[in-house]
Amino acid sequence: MLEVGERVPAASVWTAPNESRTIADLLADGPALFVFYLFDWSST
Repeated sequence: MLEVGERVPAASVWTAPNESRTIADLLADGPALFVFYLFDWSST
């Protein structure tokens, strides 16, 4: 968990199948909550 004032890690996340964006790009409009769900786009 990041504390107030900490920098966002330079990383990319998958926002849809075959579509990734940087975390910094997603935060450009303000605060965000990231929830990661394993196997969301898989057949399992």
